[in-house]
Amino acid sequence: MNKAIFLDKDGTIVDDAGSPYQIPSDKILLNDVEDGLRYLHQQGYLLFLISNQGWIAQKRLTIQQVEGYFQNIVSQLRAKSIPITAYYFCPHVTKDNCECRKPKPFFVLQAAKKYNIDISNSYFIGDTDKDIETGKNAGTKTILVKTGQGKSCIDKVKADFIIDNVNAVKKII
Repeated sequence: MNKAIFLDKDGTIVDDAGSPYQIPSDKILLNDVEDGLRYLHQQGYLLFLISNQGWIAQKRLTIQQVEGYFQNIVSQLRAKSIPITAYYFCPHVTKDNCECRKPKPFFVLQAAKKYNIDISNSYFIGDTDKDIETGKNAGTKTILVKTGQGKSCIDKVKADFIIDNVNAVKKII
């Protein structure tokens, strides 16, 4: 079985300036993530991006625009020898009560089935309470990063680990 790292996008991998209301970005926090992601890949982890993108339901972005952000991120990381196995995003808002919006574990479980992933040997890394809840709901270990909204979530959630940024993952994995 494979082991995986499930990563939130906004605030964890890319800059969101700490605001859940800012239109998503594809500006990777390279100084905060590049070494850590490469290390995780070298340790044999499959890397996945999982994100809520309610901008689509709000008609602020199209699916094609969001796809473009994700494809650009994947391309930028691939150029740094960091392969992203797959990415998933929920286009809904909370009131839609869909099955795919974090903190529901739908995408984690879908990836686990498709890629033969051992959930108990996998991690979810993110900067919000929804990210940590998603990991816990799926059965992964959880890591809260202090980038993005992470510093304001430390007291809201019980992550298994708290680190400054993705690069610090080497200290715990």
